[in-house]
Amino acid sequence: MKHKKYKSLHVLQGIFDIFRFKRLKNSLLYLPIILIPLLFASVIFLTVYVYAKVNASNQNADKKYLYLKKLAAHKNTHKFLNIYWKTPVDEGKPPYKWPEIQKSLSPSSCMACHYDQYEEWKNSRMAHSMDAGVVAQLLLKKMTSKHWKPWVMSCLSCHSPLAEYYIKHNKYKGLDKKEKYILKNGTKEKKAMVIALNALKIPMNKGALSVSCATCHVRYYRRFGPDIKKYMKQGKVAHGGFVPSKAFTKSYFCIKCHQLPSDNRRLKGKLFENTYYEWKNSIYAKKGISCETCHTPNGSMAFKSIYNKNFVLKAVTIRLKKVNINSANVQTILSLTNSGVGHDFPTYTTPKVILNVGQENIKGKVIKKSVKSYIIGWSVSLNLKKQYFDTRLKPFQTAKLIYDRPLVEGAQYLKAWIYVEPESHYIRFFKAFLKIKRLPKIIKILLSEALKQDLDSKYLLWEKRIKIN
Repeated sequence: MKHKKYKSLHVLQGIFDIFRFKRLKNSLLYLPIILIPLLFASVIFLTVYVYAKVNASNQNADKKYLYLKKLAAHKNTHKFLNIYWKTPVDEGKPPYKWPEIQKSLSPSSCMACHYDQYEEWKNSRMAHSMDAGVVAQLLLKKMTSKHWKPWVMSCLSCHSPLAEYYIKHNKYKGLDKKEKYILKNGTKEKKAMVIALNALKIPMNKGALSVSCATCHVRYYRRFGPDIKKYMKQGKVAHGGFVPSKAFTKSYFCIKCHQLPSDNRRLKGKLFENTYYEWKNSIYAKKGISCETCHTPNGSMAFKSIYNKNFVLKAVTIRLKKVNINSANVQTILSLTNSGVGHDFPTYTTPKVILNVGQENIKGKVIKKSVKSYIIGWSVSLNLKKQYFDTRLKPFQTAKLIYDRPLVEGAQYLKAWIYVEPESHYIRFFKAFLKIKRLPKIIKILLSEALKQDLDSKYLLWEKRIKIN
């Protein structure tokens, strides 16, 4: 009995010595005794730290949301929008209990309840603000400059504000299933797009690409929208309700991406994007006719613009003066008036509107030497340092093509027609870049795709044919 008693005391003494750090190094319990408590303490510390950080972040987001909500009801919509449009857009984190479809910022998720709006949006320029041409230029900048990030982010702040957020905060988590599938089975153009976006650390299908629904309507995972009665009943149900604001129907809502700051780069004293102030200085602003009145009427998400034939036809007045033939000369005047555009027509340096008059033979073929043309637009060099001409029309101004040419032998008809090239500047730009021999293959694929898209955007706006023989 004494032997067992002394043996038990010996064991207890050994354990006591271990806790006193005696015989510790020689004991098998050395690592467990030291590491397990440390590991346990670390887990507790990290859990508390992460929880505190997330909680602080959520509280901060809640404060920002409540402040925005307060401003949304304010008469001073400028104050609300100056904060609302701070980029990169911080969408915050979704409530834990929300279903996945409501957590998603992808436009395809919005489609489940807002099908008509989604169908309009997906064919609009907003949905294509990050097409191949833009992505190619962003990737080229990254390939050629160590200081690419600020430049790329400045482009994304309008072309894809959520993508800007991903780049700034390193939120990119690599290729998803769809992108991996495209790399295996997609066309070379789609593969090039996935590779380029991966290099830029931009996700393709997280609502980050282009100017999506969330870009305009989500802040801190709360929904904001126009104060329109027909949406109110629906808005009180989904997403925990939405915050209505009159700011969504004001032209100032568009200023973030359609107006450069006054201290920005100029050419001949003119800002390259000056649409908001072109409107503000027009009679439309005085009459209270906002950008939304024409471009998003009744909540439409089509964002119609110079890319849409019928939209342009309603905004201009075209006239062809009676044809005269004097001393074997054919005379007429083709005119186009900016009768319904609330800013310069066209705005920016990108589009061109081309007026043409010429003679046709009996087979309906235009005789080239008889053609006279007039271009409405702002034509500049590719490096944006030289202006060739600026013939844009302010509201109610008229452009005239005066035609006075000899009657060509074999001519049977006088034809007048007007073409619109929405991407005229970029067609020149992409063609010039594609001539560079050392251009990386992926860039060539993307620029070729962009050039094809831009050439396809050209359309015949109007035409008329008159018999002259």
